[in-house]
Amino acid sequence: MLTARGAPLALLVVFLAIAGTVLLWVRIDQRPPAWDHANHLERMVACADDLAAGRLRLILERSSFYPPLVPCAASLVYRLLPSDAAAGQVTILLFLGVGMVATYLLGRRFFDPTASAAAAVMFATAPFVVFSTLNFQLDLPLAAVAALFLYVLLRTEEFRSIPWSVAVGVVGAVGLLTKPPFAVFALPPALWLAWPAVRRRRPGPLLAGAAVLLALCLPWYGLRAFGLPAQLLNRSFRQAAEQGSPPV
Repeated sequence: MLTARGAPLALLVVFLAIAGTVLLWVRIDQRPPAWDHANHLERMVACADDLAAGRLRLILERSSFYPPLVPCAASLVYRLLPSDAAAGQVTILLFLGVGMVATYLLGRRFFDPTASAAAAVMFATAPFVVFSTLNFQLDLPLAAVAALFLYVLLRTEEFRSIPWSVAVGVVGAVGLLTKPPFAVFALPPALWLAWPAVRRRRPGPLLAGAAVLLALCLPWYGLRAFGLPAQLLNRSFRQAAEQGSPPV
């Protein structure tokens, strides 16, 4: 049985073991990046150039489908490291750490430290998560921010707390600026906890969180929101055809 002090230490050991293995693999693996991995690395380098030149508007305009948050966050690491691949992996590992901490904290809302730590380890060692740590893609950051969003959402106590409701708006915006499908994971539980606030006729914290989310998301989404559903369908069918899947 782990104590409340021992569980975080155990998670730190697991995280360092995974991080060390991933960084070793990056040194060994000499294959060039491909598909989305290569595209996101290219966007990371482009964002680093844009930030250095002060081209903030161009950062928002470079992609009509992928938000800029993760590539631009990685571009800050890229300025410290000489390799785009290494910068990408360090960024992904940071998101892995966020996901582990968020899963543990989420578990502590319901269970003891041992069960919560076990859940965080299961998250970190899930096959797809391990695979995602080896490539600079958006799936692991999406999962990490979704877990953090659920934790912060619970801390609002059904949107009674203004500070935590504002935090929900911030984390929700981070999720939407990570990848648009974040809404699929965030919207149902958010609506579930928002309904009691509406019934109480005290929607102040809820409206504060929504206002923060909209203010942070609108610069990138704006009119893009109207075209995203069509883009999602188009990309799904096009990628299925590229992979040889039979037509529907």
